[in-house]
Amino acid sequence: MMRLPTDPTCVLVQMRATTHAETAVYRRMHRHSFGHVGVSQIASVAQSVEARLEEVPVRAMESTQLQLVHTGSLILEQDGTQTRFGAGELAMYDASRPFSFVYPDEFRTTIVQVPTVLLSARGVLPDSLDARSVDAASTGRRELEGLLRGSVGRGVRPADDPVSLSSRIVRAARLIVDEELGAARERNAPAAQLVREATDLLHREYADPGLTAAAVAARLHVSLRTLFAAFEDAGVSLSATLRRVRLGAAERLLLTTRLPVSEVAHAVGYADVTAFIRAWKTATGWTPARWRRLRTGWAAADERG
Repeated sequence: MMRLPTDPTCVLVQMRATTHAETAVYRRMHRHSFGHVGVSQIASVAQSVEARLEEVPVRAMESTQLQLVHTGSLILEQDGTQTRFGAGELAMYDASRPFSFVYPDEFRTTIVQVPTVLLSARGVLPDSLDARSVDAASTGRRELEGLLRGSVGRGVRPADDPVSLSSRIVRAARLIVDEELGAARERNAPAAQLVREATDLLHREYADPGLTAAAVAARLHVSLRTLFAAFEDAGVSLSATLRRVRLGAAERLLLTTRLPVSEVAHAVGYADVTAFIRAWKTATGWTPARWRRLRTGWAAADERG
């Protein structure tokens, strides 16, 4: 059994390790604690490691681990997904959820454990930041690696200020999280652009009764699934957006023209007048004719709604 170092308020991760070498078995570990931050430096033959989170104290805080693979490789399994990290990669994962490691070969690694509440104002990391390899160009990663090579790498000396070192490690880790969130937003940018393009198309073509979701997807050269997913990510629906655009155009016609309700319906893309009347009443509480009379005092001879 091996225990990762940490402040008592942090997640105290107990690990069960099983080595896979038949000869020359070795496992070396150096542990340091800086305030709320824990660091483990491990060198070993091939082994499997399983986190035993059921033994974490109730008062412990949920933690995130950043793990630099110096040599060898690491296979992390969490939430039914395996992620492989090679030499030189920096892994980031939630140490508060069940996980296990496989080191298929001899390895050397450094694990930094930080309370998640120090990395995010909400105290939890978004689901978009699942187990991942941190970008090698990350400024936060370079800062963290510098700290690992410096004070942590040479061992803590009496002159070292643990509080200051802890703050610098947390600052580097938080910068990593901020950069990874920014990268996630950039990856979602194409979806946001697609929503804008689709909405612009709806504003231009709302009068076409054949403007279905399939027609919009075809015009924008994307699949229906991609189109719906983009709107879902934006927290709106394509059908609701089209309805809002059409009813907005109908409002202008009802207020500024004396067109009958039936012609207003057709002008804004409703082939079925009854569907238009139903949609308008749902949105306003009044039929189009009644709403118009209340606003303008007008009434057309053939008003149905």
